[in-house]
Amino acid sequence: MENRKRVKVIHHKSAIPVYGAALVFLLWGLISPIYRLWAIALACITSAGAYLGLRLAFPGRDETVVEALLTGDPELDAEITKGRETLARFRAAASRAGDGDLQEKLNRIAAAGEAITEEIVRDPKDRDAANTFYGYYLPALDKLLNYYVSFLSAGRGENVSEGRRRIENSLGMVAEAFEKQLDKMYKNEAMDVKTDIALMETMLRMDGLADKNQTAMGKGGNNV
Repeated sequence: MENRKRVKVIHHKSAIPVYGAALVFLLWGLISPIYRLWAIALACITSAGAYLGLRLAFPGRDETVVEALLTGDPELDAEITKGRETLARFRAAASRAGDGDLQEKLNRIAAAGEAITEEIVRDPKDRDAANTFYGYYLPALDKLLNYYVSFLSAGRGENVSEGRRRIENSLGMVAEAFEKQLDKMYKNEAMDVKTDIALMETMLRMDGLADKNQTAMGKGGNNV
C-alpha cells in the first residue's frame, strides 16, 4: 500500500532570547537616564546584541510531525477524520480490554478499518462504499462500543450478560467483514500483478531467458 503520510518539520523558537533582551533593556533603564535619547539608543543596541547572542545559544527545537493525508474533498475528508477518531477509540478500547479474545477482535477491526481508510484516501473513487463505511458501519460500531462499556459498568445480570455476549459475537463478525472488504479493495491491484507477471514471463521466454514451462511459481507450477 502506498504510504499516505506526510512528514513536516516544525521549528519552535526559544523564548529565552526575548526574555533576555527584555531583561537587558530593563537593567539599562535602572542604571542609565533612559529618558535621554542616547540612553534609549544604547539600551536598544545592547538588547538587540543580547537577543542575537542568546539566539545563537538557544536556537530552539525542531519537531517532526507526521500528518495523515486526505483526499482534498471537504465532505469526504470530514468523514475520514471522524472515522479515524472512531478507530482510535477502538484501539484505545483494545488496549484496555482484559479478555484476550475481545482485545484481538477490537485490534482486528481497528487494523482493517485503518487500512480501508488509507486505501480510500489513496483512491477515493468509490464514494458509495466510503459513505457506507463512514456513515453507517463505524457509527454503528461506536454505538455498540458505548453499549459494551455501559454493560461493563452495570455489573452482573441476565440482560447485561446477554448484551455483552451479543456484542462480543458481533465484533468477530465485523472484524471478518472488514478484512474481506479490504481484500476486495485490492482486487484490481491483484489483477494488474497477474497481468504484469504473465507479460514478463512471455518476454523472458521469447528472449530465451526462461524455460518454456517455467512460471512465477517455479518449473511446472501454476501461473499467478
